Amino acid sequence: MEIWCGRHQAQIPITDERLQVIDLDLESDLNAALSGREFDLVIHCAALTHAFDEQQYWVMNVEATSRLAHAVHQNGCRNFVYLSTRCATVDAGAYGASKLAAEQELQKLDWRSLLIIRPAEIYGAHSREGLDQMITVAHKWRIVPALFGKSDLQFAPLHIDDFGKLAVELISRRQDGVKIEHLCGPEDLTGVDLALRISRHCRALPLPVWWPLAVFSFKTLNLFGFAIVKPDQIKRLSARKTATAASSNTNSAGLRRFLLQEELDS
Repeated sequence: MEIWCGRHQAQIPITDERLQVIDLDLESDLNAALSGREFDLVIHCAALTHAFDEQQYWVMNVEATSRLAHAVHQNGCRNFVYLSTRCATVDAGAYGASKLAAEQELQKLDWRSLLIIRPAEIYGAHSREGLDQMITVAHKWRIVPALFGKSDLQFAPLHIDDFGKLAVELISRRQDGVKIEHLCGPEDLTGVDLALRISRHCRALPLPVWWPLAVFSFKTLNLFGFAIVKPDQIKRLSARKTATAASSNTNSAGLRRFLLQEELDS
């Protein structure tokens, strides 16, 4: 078995002799880059998640995804896995709408197996966005916003290791047809619940912030060139999600609850 990993800009450490690297630019002609290579299964995780120019979401998340899918399909691939989001709705801002549009484009092709995975908020990868960024900021400044005043402001944090385990299980099933699977953490948290967990973990002060005031502040700061959040992130946070911890088909047994120290240490 060979595993080919597409490389765009970041360097990829190779620790397994079965792993091969192929240089891909999703905005270019992929047919030439993939010519002569026939893949049994393609797993597509690349996406643009934060952008000031909302049109860029459509360029990367829709057009580039469609370009990749058509190229591998033309070369004989009939099994495709797409990492989407539980924010894949038309009301969740440009990012969520673009991910939904990409899902719809993929379903136009004749796949033997098309698996669409919609995860909730993933943490634990030490990334520079999302919950990981909130934790980093709380560690540095010892303060964390506790958002309240919006009923749809819900989180279902999923640890990166738990996400990996669940995703591998889904991919390994290789079920025929189109399958849309939601992966959420074991509990639904409000903005206040989330802040209290982070504050306890980071020894930071939870600062109550009324959601309408937060939205007004973010938009005002953006007007003056101080972009604390990207324009579409407000809609992404507050929009109704396609699944919750309570409604998703995730088997929550054994999953870590967000930042409970005794579970993270075990």
